[in-house]
Amino acid sequence: MFISKISRYLKEMEDKNTLRAAIIYMLVAYFFHAVQITFFKYGHFDIVPQSLFIRSISSLILIFLFQQQQNYYPKGKTQYLIKSQLLGAIGSSIYFFGLSFISLSEAAILFSTNSIWSQLIVSCMKREHITKSRLINSIICIVGIGLVSNPTLSTEDPFMHIIGCFSILLCSIVQSFSYITMKQIGSEVSATIVTSYFHIMIIISSSLWQQYIGRFEYFTGYWFYILGFAVFTLFGQMLQFRAQTMVTYDKICNYTYSQTLYVIIIDYVLFRKILSLNGFIGGCLILFGVFKQLSEDKKLRG
Repeated sequence: MFISKISRYLKEMEDKNTLRAAIIYMLVAYFFHAVQITFFKYGHFDIVPQSLFIRSISSLILIFLFQQQQNYYPKGKTQYLIKSQLLGAIGSSIYFFGLSFISLSEAAILFSTNSIWSQLIVSCMKREHITKSRLINSIICIVGIGLVSNPTLSTEDPFMHIIGCFSILLCSIVQSFSYITMKQIGSEVSATIVTSYFHIMIIISSSLWQQYIGRFEYFTGYWFYILGFAVFTLFGQMLQFRAQTMVTYDKICNYTYSQTLYVIIIDYVLFRKILSLNGFIGGCLILFGVFKQLSEDKKLRG
């Protein structure tokens, strides 16, 4: 009864103003994403594929409990579901591998570059020339990336810090391809279906990864952190995927930066960690370069 009322209200909101609904979904989704990566970081999981596998199994169980009557093979959409969510699963695996070696704030800032990559990828796909302004904006972001990924004196392992930063950056690029593909799925496909495909792809990829590692872990509070990780991931993904199938990604990509703000606050409140001077300057350059590009693209669209 309660769930049906919420669904009806959300449907009315989408019908009244699709873009506004998508923006609201993204803002709330990235708060949930900020909380879920905090559960992962605070849990100190050493075996990344094991935690991703259990998270996805838990999420699928929750989805199947409440959404049994769904068409999991929508006509003409299955190929886009597989392609986008396979890329998403690969990107997510790389992200959580890198998150083990850097702070939440650094990860959030580096991941925010996915908008600039999305714009460059779309330009290449349309065979458009990269303008001088776009090139300058990209260079600004690259300088910022260099500052954020530069290990400070307080870094315990400078090499693994660089590996962690590079992993988040690679994830940002891979998931940009995923986000671009998702609009082809269409809003008629339920968000629970898209989320289910993502977790199925995670189960496949993490199983292969786990075979390579060949060991397992367990510690006090393991299930608390895993369930928190799974539940907030599920809520975040359902809202995010719904928004990305409603409108083109360029209309909502700038709202992903809300996660950066959420994470910096959480990182300070829970871990008492603040960005180094290099990290702060680099983060400002990245956000400046991306927002400058988004503003210019918005003017071009009229």
